[in-house]
Amino acid sequence: MILPAYKGNWNKGWTKSGAIVPEKINGKYWMYWLGTAADKTDQLGLSYSDDLIHWTEATKAPVLPRRPGKFDSRVVEPGPPPIFTDQGIVLIYNGADDNLVYRTGVAVFDHNDPRKLLSRSDSPIFAPEKDWEKVGQVPNVVFVEGIVKTRSAEDVAGSWDYFFFYYGAADKYIGVAEAQAINR
Repeated sequence: MILPAYKGNWNKGWTKSGAIVPEKINGKYWMYWLGTAADKTDQLGLSYSDDLIHWTEATKAPVLPRRPGKFDSRVVEPGPPPIFTDQGIVLIYNGADDNLVYRTGVAVFDHNDPRKLLSRSDSPIFAPEKDWEKVGQVPNVVFVEGIVKTRSAEDVAGSWDYFFFYYGAADKYIGVAEAQAINR
């Protein structure tokens, strides 16, 4: 067990779904994770470690809290491992609203302080649209869990500026979505 349930600073339920930052920051490993708050909502926490075995919670409140009235009003859960970019640490996360419709968002944290949120999508970047994403064991779910940086099929010799996002759909299927990186 990496993070004990029912013993956190703000997480009063279970913990799961760790996404470890792929590089050390200030000599420590960092991990974003889901914890259940006292109000029974699932929000995003952050912990650090020297050895990847013993973890210490890094904040007294969720580092990426739920937002009432938004696509992530009830659940905020990390997806694939975060990515380092020039703009910061990019975290693809999965959120659910009060009707448990799961969509995907993106948050960017500071390179030097993974507790500091720089930006967050107001609207989902990915949502259930196809029938097989809407109907299944759990309806209305897209849940990104894997990411691969690649080249476009048309630009084999060019830059690595595309991503494949591997996701679960309706808790019954697995899909892949493609997106081009946007440099700003």
